[in-house]
Parts: sequence; structure tokens; C-alpha cells
Amino acid sequence: MTQQTVHWPSLLMALALCGGSIILTFLRWYCLVKAQGLVFSVRDALRLGFIGYLFNFVAPGAVGGDLVKAVLLAKEQPGRRTTAVATVLLDRILGMLALFLIGALAAWPQWEEIRQRTGLKAVVGLLVFGSVAGLVGLTLMMIPAVTNSRAWQLLARLPVVGHMIAELVDGLRLYQSQRRVLFTALGISLVGHFGTISSFYFSARAISGTKFVPPYAQHLFFIPAAELAGIVPLTPGGVGLLEEAVNSLYILNGAADGTGLLTVLAYRAVTIIIALIGAGYYFSSRREIDQAMHVEPNGPIDSVAST
Repeated sequence: MTQQTVHWPSLLMALALCGGSIILTFLRWYCLVKAQGLVFSVRDALRLGFIGYLFNFVAPGAVGGDLVKAVLLAKEQPGRRTTAVATVLLDRILGMLALFLIGALAAWPQWEEIRQRTGLKAVVGLLVFGSVAGLVGLTLMMIPAVTNSRAWQLLARLPVVGHMIAELVDGLRLYQSQRRVLFTALGISLVGHFGTISSFYFSARAISGTKFVPPYAQHLFFIPAAELAGIVPLTPGGVGLLEEAVNSLYILNGAADGTGLLTVLAYRAVTIIIALIGAGYYFSSRREIDQAMHVEPNGPIDSVAST
């Protein structure tokens, strides 16, 4: 039995790529928040972003930290809480759309090989469907006639939730007048996910030794699908789901059983190092966070977060 060695330059590259990609997601969110005219700085985006990233490790799925970010931002924007929460939701949607697009586009030049494997064909179908649905939804959101329809006006008059619906629609109208912000945010998402996928690849290189690692082009195809599996809110941080998805897709692409699992473990180690930054932010403002997470039971944050 040979001892497994770590290729440290590859692991450091994975750390740099993952860290840079995560910071890009925080800057993407910053662009979306500023477009709404909310008082928000890059420093705020980094602070709340890293805290939210830390909570991804304790909340179900890979989006648990989004709820924490939404609550903390809404607490700091008492006049427009619904809009603040909506920026976090839109940020997540754009991130997922970018994942779908990268995976679907990467599958195109590999189709002849993919079509011979039923499991991979199903993954392509998911990626293409998500890409089309996301682009259609984004297009509809940018059409003024959609947000000005009578249906929205009627919904805005509903008791209890009407004011939140009206605020959401007003926020969409602001994005319609600043379409460049949305396209910039989507572009940041694409670059960021390339960095994340590259981090997976270098994590694999770091632990693979002489074992076969699927080519980088194949990572561009199947890592987006695996990341989407990790978003499902069943386990903290998607632990177990991401590992199983990556390992299964590695096997489908010719790697030895267990290589994908070791790759995710190396990637997890990288993300834990980055999460320690979030721990620093958390402990420096723990009282503020605890107060924000105990919001009034009938407040707009609870109404939105429960949906």
C-alpha cells in the first residue's frame, strides 16, 4: 500500500482560486444591493458575506448562509427590509444560472462522448433546462410590461403581504433601469464559478498522485451539476450530497472509485480555511448577530424568510 502524498502547490492554487471566487460572489451581491440605493459598502459586503459563508457549514444545504445574510442586511435597512432580502435571493438565482450555463455550454463540445452514457445525458438535460428557464425568467424580469401588469397591482393591495409585493416590484423596476448591473452580476457569477470549478480541479491534482483525474473540460461539465446537488437543503453545507455527487460523476468519467471523494475532502479543507475568516467576523460582532437573528415574530423579515 503506497502512502498518499499531497501536491502542495496544487492545493495552494485551489485555495487561492476558491478564495478569489468567494470574494467575487460578495462583490456580485454588493452590486445588486447598491443598485437598489441601499446604504452598503464593499466592507459591509465582505463582513456579511464571510459571516454567511461560515453559516453555510452549520445550516442545511449550501444556501443556509443566505438566510443569515438576508436577516443581517434587513436589520441594517429597517426602511426596506423586503428589498434587502430580495437582493440575497436574486444573488443566489444569478449564481445558480451561471452554474447551469457553464455546465450546459461545456457539455456541447463533449456531446459525442456524453451521449454514450445514460447518466451523463440526464445531467445534460438538467443543465440545459435550468439554463433556458433561468434566461427566460431573467428576460421576463427585464420587461416593464411584466412588472406594470394589473395582476401585480392587485397583489400589492392584498392585506399583510401587499406592501412586501409592492416593494419587490419596485425593486425589479429599479433593475430594469439598470440592466447593466444585472449583466455585470451574471458576468461576475460566470468568472467566479470558473474559479470554483478550477479549485475542484486543483484539489483533485493535489491528492491524486498517479491516479487518473478527469480532464479540466470534463470538470466544467459535471462539477456544476454536483454543486447544484450540494445546494439541496438536507444536510449542513450539503455534506454527503456533494461528496456522493462528485464521486459518482468522477466514476462516470473514468476515475477510480474514491478519487472524487478524496477530491471533495481536499476541497472541503480549502473552504474551511476560508470559513475561518467568517468565524473572525462572527466573534467580533456576535452580539449584533444574535440580536438580528431574534427579530420580531410579525416583522417582514420573518414573512419573507419563511417562504
